[in-house]
Amino acid sequence: LEAMANGVPVVQPRHGIFPEWIEKTGGGILVEPDSSEALAAGLLRMMQDKEGREAMGQKGKEAVHQNFSDDDMAEATLAVYRRYVTD
Repeated sequence: LEAMANGVPVVQPRHGIFPEWIEKTGGGILVEPDSSEALAAGLLRMMQDKEGREAMGQKGKEAVHQNFSDDDMAEATLAVYRRYVTD
């Protein structure tokens, strides 16, 4: 998220939380996990497509700032603590 928040598009493996982040933000591309060839191809694609790279960077930045604000993240963390901690 830090990279996208700063307008840097990402190349991430298609597993874990990464597909959800990329689909929600449009801030990068997904590659097959555990494949150095897929990672290399994704990085090459990102390097060769300046317009796409810039668009993904902008989309990612906007989406992170709209959906993952400091206040929202702090409130979500507090909600977890409130749920499990009793007086």
